[in-house]
Amino acid sequence: LTTARAGTGTGGVASTPAGITCGADCTESYAHGTSVTLTATPATGSSFTSWSGACTGTGACVVPMTAAASATATFTLNQYTLTVVRTGTGTGRVWSDEGGIDCGSDCSELYDYGTAVFLNADADPGSVFVGYTFSPGCTGATPCEVTATFQLAMTLSVARDGSGTGTVTSTPVGITCGATCSAPFAEGATVRLTASPSVGSIFTGWSVPSCPGTGTCDVTMSAAASVTATFVTAPPE
Repeated sequence: LTTARAGTGTGGVASTPAGITCGADCTESYAHGTSVTLTATPATGSSFTSWSGACTGTGACVVPMTAAASATATFTLNQYTLTVVRTGTGTGRVWSDEGGIDCGSDCSELYDYGTAVFLNADADPGSVFVGYTFSPGCTGATPCEVTATFQLAMTLSVARDGSGTGTVTSTPVGITCGATCSAPFAEGATVRLTASPSVGSIFTGWSVPSCPGTGTCDVTMSAAASVTATFVTAPPE
């Protein structure tokens, strides 16, 4: 009795009585009149599709050994649908390096089990990409929905004033002032500003009433905003 495996997927074939374990051993001799039962077991990510040759269908393959015989088990690699949903007040495009998804126009695609799909997001002018969220169980072995959030961009500008010097940085990243004193952030985002005086200077405060004192300054981006950080020269010791 000879067995073979075919198709885009993978799996194994075993016999009762023992003798065939295909992959490793796909052919075995049996006494005339022996009834041999073949069982096909798909590997993870594959499905058993059908028998051909001595058997048909998808159940156990029973071969009465009255002559030499052969049976082929066909396995098919599973495919799963990846769907991209865009949400938020902003707009943008999401596409895959592997092809298939270009959302806008094509937001759903079938991919073979085990395919690593790399998504890219590009916000339109006036919007910012916030991030992805994934449907439960989105592991590549089930249909998967990915939500890409784009929000309208609000510009936060920072200025420095006073006789001293220092830098202002933001969390999320975007502002490092000195070098970059204006950046877009997502509508509704809370941006934390941190002032760091240079040696010989003191940070004395922020220009906005919502940020008293000299700690960090949290700015909620409901509209474009500007904040001034004042640094003064430290008095001599």
